[in-house]
Amino acid sequence: MPKSATGTCNRARVRRAVASSGFTLLEVLVVVAIGAIMVGLVVLRMGDWRSDADPERQLERLAALIEAQCEQAMFQSRPRGIRITEEGYDFWQSASDGWVMLTGDGIDRPRNWQGGVELKLDVSGHRARLSDEPDAPQLWCDPLGELSLFTLTMDVGGLRADLSGSGLGRLEVEQRR
Repeated sequence: MPKSATGTCNRARVRRAVASSGFTLLEVLVVVAIGAIMVGLVVLRMGDWRSDADPERQLERLAALIEAQCEQAMFQSRPRGIRITEEGYDFWQSASDGWVMLTGDGIDRPRNWQGGVELKLDVSGHRARLSDEPDAPQLWCDPLGELSLFTLTMDVGGLRADLSGSGLGRLEVEQRR
């Protein structure tokens, strides 16, 4: 047996100590998999990076709510309307004595715009005045699925987006720079 400065040396013991000093491939893969799962959870938790004041996001939300109102118009066989003002928008329903504003805390509740919003609304080729609060909605869905022809342009801090509605009930949001 070889001798060292500190005493006798057992080569088998030295080989075992050197062989077990690193990580196995399986251990490395497990650590990488755990890391990937954690990164995935963080990315999912953070969600969309756009702010609530982003005009495209606000118009996408409005488009989804208009589609829901148009579906309700078909189910209830009564026209539904959307009134747009400089402060926000609300929903209306046709009744025997005219338009009635829908209230509540559900999907029909009034909503406000986020951020410093500048709006332009064109309905059937005519500019609608948003500074006056109209007594009735400017846009409406009838029970047959038809929707007012309109274009709503929103500008928030230099970011601009358009929401267009066709007579066949199709809505399209387009971001412009």
